[in-house]
Amino acid sequence: MKRFILQLSIISIFALVAIMLSLSGANGWTDPFYIRFTTPKQQSLIIGTSRAAQGLQPQIFQQLLNRDINNFAFTIAHSPFGKVYYESIKRKHNKKDGGLFIVTVDPWSISSWCESPNDLGQFRENQLCLNKTHVVDSNPNFFYLFDNLPGKYSNIFINIKSNMYLHKDGWLEVYNIKMDSATVKRRVSQKVKTYRNGYLPKTKFSSVRLEYLKKTITYLKEYGSVYVVRLPIHKNIMEIEKELMPDFDLTISEAIDLSDGYLDMTPQNDLYNYTDGNHLYSQSGEKVSMIIANWILEIDKHQTK
Repeated sequence: MKRFILQLSIISIFALVAIMLSLSGANGWTDPFYIRFTTPKQQSLIIGTSRAAQGLQPQIFQQLLNRDINNFAFTIAHSPFGKVYYESIKRKHNKKDGGLFIVTVDPWSISSWCESPNDLGQFRENQLCLNKTHVVDSNPNFFYLFDNLPGKYSNIFINIKSNMYLHKDGWLEVYNIKMDSATVKRRVSQKVKTYRNGYLPKTKFSSVRLEYLKKTITYLKEYGSVYVVRLPIHKNIMEIEKELMPDFDLTISEAIDLSDGYLDMTPQNDLYNYTDGNHLYSQSGEKVSMIIANWILEIDKHQTK
C-alpha cells in the first residue's frame, strides 16, 4: 500500500510539473492581458482603457523621450477609474522617482453601469482580472492563469494566433485585419450600435470614479510627471460621448489641475483611421503616440527654462 501511495505521489508530482511547464508557455497570443501581469514593476506607465491599450505605443515614447514606459491600460470593463484599478496601478508601480505617466480619460472611464453609480460593491470590474489577480509581476504568472483562464488552456497548448498580439511593453497590437472602407464602415456601425444601444442607456456618471481619477493622478505625481490625454475617436462615437457628458472637460477640471498638462485630441478626430471607430489603427496610433511624446517634450522644455 505504501509503495502504491509513493508511486501515485511521484506520478502526481510529474503531472503537476508537466502542467506547470505547459502553462509557462503562455505568451502574447494567450489573451489580451496576460503579459501585463508578467513584466517587472514599472517606473513609468500608460493608464486607461482599450483605446490606450491599442492606441499608445511605448516604443515610440522610448524613441522620442529616451525612456521606457509600460502600457498598463486594459478595457472599458476592466479598467475604469476606481479602487480596483487604483490598487493595481500601485502594485505595478515600482515606487521610484522620475517616472512618466500618461493617464488617458474619457466619459466612460468615470462612469458606472450599475443602479447606484457610486457603490463600489457594484462596480463592473470587481469580478475581473485586475481584482482577481493581485500579483502583477510574476513570469510565468500562474496566479493569473488559474484565476482567469480556466477552460481556455488550449490557447496556450495550441498557441492559437489571432489578429491581436500583446507585446512585452504592454501594447496590444491589432493587425492582419481588413481596412478597406466598406469593412471599416461595417465595424464602425456595429461599434456605434454597441455604444448607443448597449452602453449609453446603462451608463451613469460616478463622482466616486472621478475621485479615484484624481486620487490616481495625486499618487503618481509623488513619483514623477503626469500628463492627462483624451484620445481621438470616430465622430459618430464622439456624438454619443457628447450626449453622455457634454461638459466633460469641466467635469474633470480638478483632475486636470492636478496634472502637468492636458491634451484633448478629439478636435482632430477626422485626421486618424480607426479599426472600429473606438480604437486607433496601428499606423494612426503611431502618429498619435508621436504627437503626445512631442507635446510632452515641449512642456518639459518650457518647465526647464
